[in-house]
Amino acid sequence: MTTRYVHASRGVRSGRYDDERKPARTVGDALRAAAPGDTVVILDNAVYREPELVLDRPVTLISERLRGHPSDDPAAPGFDARALPALDGGGRHRVLRIGPGAPGGRRGFGPVAVKGLRITGGHATHTPRDPALGAGGGIAVVDADDVLVERCAITGNRTETAPFPAWPEADRTALRDAVVSLLGDVLPVAGVAAANRLIDTVNTMLSWVRGATPLPRIDRAALLAQAARTFDTLVPPGVRAMWLAGQSFGGGIATVWASPTLRHCLIRGNTAEGRGGGLAVVGYGWPVLEGCWIDRNASGRRGRLDGGGIGCEISLPGRLGRDLSELDLIKFLADRALAARTAVLHPGTIVTLTPTELYHFLRWLLNPFEPNPVLAKTPRILAELITGRVQEAVNLAFYALAASALRLDRWSAWQEEEILDARRRSVTFTDCRITGNTAADDGGGLYASVLSRVRLTGTEVSGNRTGSMGGGVRLTMGSAGALERCVIKNNVSRGLEAAPPPGQPRRAHPGGGGISARNADLTLTGTRISGNTTADRPGGGIVHYADTEGNMGGVPDMWTAILREVFGVTKVTVRTDAASEITGNRAGYDEHGAALPKPRFAKGGGVFVLQATFPDAPRVDVTLAAVRKAVHGNTALTRRYPSAVQPGAVIPTANETCVQDLLNHREWTEAGDAPLLRGGTDLRFTP
Repeated sequence: MTTRYVHASRGVRSGRYDDERKPARTVGDALRAAAPGDTVVILDNAVYREPELVLDRPVTLISERLRGHPSDDPAAPGFDARALPALDGGGRHRVLRIGPGAPGGRRGFGPVAVKGLRITGGHATHTPRDPALGAGGGIAVVDADDVLVERCAITGNRTETAPFPAWPEADRTALRDAVVSLLGDVLPVAGVAAANRLIDTVNTMLSWVRGATPLPRIDRAALLAQAARTFDTLVPPGVRAMWLAGQSFGGGIATVWASPTLRHCLIRGNTAEGRGGGLAVVGYGWPVLEGCWIDRNASGRRGRLDGGGIGCEISLPGRLGRDLSELDLIKFLADRALAARTAVLHPGTIVTLTPTELYHFLRWLLNPFEPNPVLAKTPRILAELITGRVQEAVNLAFYALAASALRLDRWSAWQEEEILDARRRSVTFTDCRITGNTAADDGGGLYASVLSRVRLTGTEVSGNRTGSMGGGVRLTMGSAGALERCVIKNNVSRGLEAAPPPGQPRRAHPGGGGISARNADLTLTGTRISGNTTADRPGGGIVHYADTEGNMGGVPDMWTAILREVFGVTKVTVRTDAASEITGNRAGYDEHGAALPKPRFAKGGGVFVLQATFPDAPRVDVTLAAVRKAVHGNTALTRRYPSAVQPGAVIPTANETCVQDLLNHREWTEAGDAPLLRGGTDLRFTP
């Protein structure tokens, strides 16, 4: 084990660099001379502008400053990081990559330690040749677990995404043909006469209803042609798809299939053209952060627009390779479309509806407060076709194909053992601060998606802002957040779509000033949620909803198919204990704190919960312990409103809590939640 030295002005051009009087002039020279187990010490606090440095063997890289001052803490307010030497990428390339030289070398690699340095000016660009695929503007840790980054300042780095790929036209039309063919299976030529007799019967029933419009008889060829045109509208020729596997995530640092430890690091002022302006967790790794400060980072100029401070995207389809776009996964499903069609509807099966079912389906269309009588997929597709709702039929056919293809062959894309790991392991943050970060879309402070579990202990999430959902924290796609002794305060969510299609307005999304969770578990223990704000959206403190996960590359509800068939998520839970407090949060205010005029959707100033009706949406299970004591002093400006969920109900206030059950058409707030209280104290809700 040899110690080698570096000094910018006193260094020599060649040698072993193991004599402090004859140090290397560059860090790269010393690292090239280092053997496994060696230590490289930077003696001065100079700025080293060198090509990307690669630590591909066990080595320690440390500053003399930290050796002499081992308690230096760049994450402490007021610390002057200029005392540390700087590795500067000059805005041209990544600063530092850590990991084995060959793929598959994760097991047994290390230990590697990087201590007491400034990492700045890095610029990582997504190219297929880069092992990190453009992730980690300052540092990328790739396929490595035994790595420690300690007491470093990671500032002013960025990532750049590659152009998004376009759908090959042959693949697009193949998927269109599969969707239209499934619709044709549901409504075969031999079934048209029966469908028209059904329509005639229902029209007779409708003739007794004043003002009812009769249904036109079916022209099968015209319906299928319209379905093809609808597909072309949803997924037009040349449409571009997003990168899928964390490319260009992590402006400051990215862990790529890696589980390093970060201690007492400052991660500040970094930007990403992808998720995680400061830190990104990509692929199957679960890093540990202790005493770190993630501050004033941003994501969202291009690419994925989430996670201003931190972005986690763990459960990727690893069998399909790493440089994935949405197109690769869509093609995986399209290649299995024939088998999926057979699984959705066995050959020769005739889909039927009774006149009563169709009549009540029409009544449900006129009045969604009534129960929908047709929930099974193929009868629902037939009902949508008969009633002329072709786009809804196409959407449901898309979903049925995707879900069936994944059910048949999901482990050819994902690895089952990796999914099992993702269900039980968590990225952990202990005694950290996540402050002042911004995201154009979701998760101003922290964003976790695709079965990414995070555990925060003694951590503050404050002053973060997002254009859409989750000013402080955003959880989605089967992820989970466990917060113990944390403070989530003064975060802002605007609740607007970040990047609408050209020529279309920005749609409103659920807010969640402090925390937004969709199809995710959320547990609060001794945690305080206070002073958070959302605009004319629900959930000043917390919003949680169970619904569809949305489209992928234009394919409707494909993420929901993955949620259910791969991640196995059918139920999600919300738990807050009696030691937690949700107070002083507001819904119906702009980002400057001004009340909005006549807000329509500002409900659940403290907590808003929604159970939606998408057929395969998870069911939510909520427990808010000691709700009157724990949830108090919140404000929601939408008041005295007729419920859009429960016919005939007028809701006087929804300042503290609002629970909407679209399945059973019920709504409860603090003004009338007695049916949900258990033992007079705990609010319990399951649909």
